[in-house]
Amino acid sequence: MSPSSVRVAGQGPTLIMLHGVGLKQSIWEAQVEFLSATIRVVTYDLLGHGRTMERGAALSNWTAQLEGIVQELALEHFLLLGFSFGGMVAQSYAARHPERIDRLILMCTVYDRSDAERAGVLARLELAKKEVPAAIIAAALARWFSPDVNPQVLAHYDALLRGNESSGFLAAYACFAESDLELKGLLVNFRRPTLVIAGERDSGSTPLMAQKLAGVIRHGECYIVPRTRHMMAVETPDEVNAVLFRFLRETTG
Repeated sequence: MSPSSVRVAGQGPTLIMLHGVGLKQSIWEAQVEFLSATIRVVTYDLLGHGRTMERGAALSNWTAQLEGIVQELALEHFLLLGFSFGGMVAQSYAARHPERIDRLILMCTVYDRSDAERAGVLARLELAKKEVPAAIIAAALARWFSPDVNPQVLAHYDALLRGNESSGFLAAYACFAESDLELKGLLVNFRRPTLVIAGERDSGSTPLMAQKLAGVIRHGECYIVPRTRHMMAVETPDEVNAVLFRFLRETTG
């Protein structure tokens, strides 16, 4: 990863923020603007986004990428936030390096999918493989955003998803679709304060998943944001920022 792809804003305790599959670090603009007043915020683009990657890539590739950035920034400990697929990466990293995490936030991330939920995401993966990744974009946006979302916002994210390099996107999406089983119970021995956030109307990363995930973490708590879907950080940034600030303020003082 080139240093230019890592963006740092603000001063204070370091918070690393991980985006979801098919997206980029730009989804965090509202959070970076708000949180960087008291926190050093680090964002970057995950592997497979804007670059070629092998389709058989394992979750360990993304945790290794995160570890490389931790080493590059010489961090002994930090705050970690993962959204959606980024939340899966965050779980994997926290299990491997619990001593480095001061506080963990898992936002709209999948956990212990039901058979029907797993079948649904695997069907979408197969559709993307057989046709093109663009074949699943319209349905994804319908799940992610509320029906009354600003059309300009929807158009922006449609273009963002269509701009992904196909093999990189498919590698990331395959890992997202297939890796939830290896994360089940992985954080049962994790001891750091953890906030699990879900949108009330998120049909992919459901409130039930969030409740189950928070329940297996000793110091886990769950917060359901009312009337929101998957892309809450973009659609309802003020409420999301307030939730994040309340959880992080004990670290920032």
